[in-house]
Amino acid sequence: MRGLGGRLGWACDRLADADGEAEPVEGAWSIGEHLAHLAALVRRGRPALGDGTTDWAGNVEANRHPLACLASLSGLDATMQILRSDPGALSGAVLTASSPDHTLSPCYLVNGPWANAQHHVDQVVSLRKMPGHPAPHHQTFLGQPPLADCWSL
Repeated sequence: MRGLGGRLGWACDRLADADGEAEPVEGAWSIGEHLAHLAALVRRGRPALGDGTTDWAGNVEANRHPLACLASLSGLDATMQILRSDPGALSGAVLTASSPDHTLSPCYLVNGPWANAQHHVDQVVSLRKMPGHPAPHHQTFLGQPPLADCWSL
């Protein structure tokens, strides 16, 4: 979670709204669309830990601009706080799929929304390079963002 938040923070750092809406090719997701989906993935994971259930509510279309990553960073921070205060919260998490009667085990939280969130953050990183915003050196797996001008959780 910490690495995901650090990577997302610098991936969105100094991006303009125009960068967020640019499509790399026709029909491909823009940075804004990746951020909207990422906000939904983060929003889905946290309640599963908090009260034990969550469902998919769809992409958060209001979170399509680069500063919207703050909502996802806040959600990731809240998720980390839950995991720190109650390490057993993950084992009690339940995701629902399509109906409340169809539930998924906690492993789907890690291998579903959280793994997908990493994929979408990586897409934002790739897309930010296209208009000429290089990615700074970082240690993703250690949760260490770039040393200069970094965002941290």
